[in-house]
Amino acid sequence: MLKKIIIPVVAISGLALLSGCATKPTTYPNFTATPVAQATSTSEFRQKTDAIFVIVDASSSTNTTYDGNDSGSSKLDVEKQTLYRLNKTIPANINLATGITSFGSGHCLDWSSTKVDQNATRHSAKNFQSGLDMTQCASGGSPLNKALAGSTTELEKVRGNSALLIVSDGQQVPSETLAEAQALEDKFGQRLCIYSIWVGNNYDTSGQVVLQELSNISNCGKSVNSADISSSAAMAGFVESMLYSKSGVTSRDSDADGIDDSHDKCKNTPSGAKVNSQGCWSFNSVDFGFDSTKITPAFAPLFENAIATLNKNPRMTVQLEGHTDSTGPEAYNMGLSVRRAEAVKNHLVENGIDTSRLTTKGFGESNPIAPNDTAKGRAENRRVGFTITAR
Repeated sequence: MLKKIIIPVVAISGLALLSGCATKPTTYPNFTATPVAQATSTSEFRQKTDAIFVIVDASSSTNTTYDGNDSGSSKLDVEKQTLYRLNKTIPANINLATGITSFGSGHCLDWSSTKVDQNATRHSAKNFQSGLDMTQCASGGSPLNKALAGSTTELEKVRGNSALLIVSDGQQVPSETLAEAQALEDKFGQRLCIYSIWVGNNYDTSGQVVLQELSNISNCGKSVNSADISSSAAMAGFVESMLYSKSGVTSRDSDADGIDDSHDKCKNTPSGAKVNSQGCWSFNSVDFGFDSTKITPAFAPLFENAIATLNKNPRMTVQLEGHTDSTGPEAYNMGLSVRRAEAVKNHLVENGIDTSRLTTKGFGESNPIAPNDTAKGRAENRRVGFTITAR
């Protein structure tokens, strides 16, 4: 009788080992993500994917040590580490749904062929990582076909476009797997792109072919080797390709001042105003001599443009702002700055601009734009500038 009792105990112990449950927790490497979808002067990005559904291979073949690096990690660990980096790279403020399902069999999957580790919900890095940590061991066969079939329900909930991301070694998957992927493509069409990340060893290359074939079913997906996206820059490129479409920037000049918006430092330039290379109205200041309120002929072109612009924009009002250098008493300089602003106002009124559209304010020596310890700096500070107060 004793022998009969011992045999089942040994058998149960063997099953526990085969189930893959006696595993160490996955350790995650230090990883600093590279930002994705960074617009430049020549390119811009538009989000194209509204949901990512991840299918993780938790079958017994992923218990094998991964030979793509010298960490000694199992293929399952590398799958999770890859998804950890992906999670870190997804932009924090993106409007995106994510979900995670694992496939295999036995105790690691609650004696089912698939297990939902994270229900599809609004993406957060914390929730995604919690779902990833639900896959703690690997066991059994590779019913990827059932995981694909089971994704239909979640995909149907998405109004926009979805990415199905398969992370696997591609080993020993049933012959029906490609047919299930094709059924998804037939059902969702251009709304579904199938991506895959192969986590395999040199002798697993047949599985890499399977994953490539799965991604090829959707014209918009792609398949990559996990080793090729281990760096932060490479992972950023992969995430970017999955979430965004990239296009060249269309030249825009929203205020019609002749300067492209990407280089325009002064938005909403008044209609007709002459601008500099930065898109700012050339009528930015009138300069004065020492202790003077006299407007010199050199500023005639500037006033011509200012008058034309004010006439073309009849609702626009302007505050004229006088300034001085720091030479002399502060109280005197305050009065001088007011007189300079009034001189510019009078010149504009004499040329037909209604006085009600112009106000003046003196700042004295309080707002220099250059150091007052040089002649050049003091000359730049003796000025009248303006602020548009209404359009």
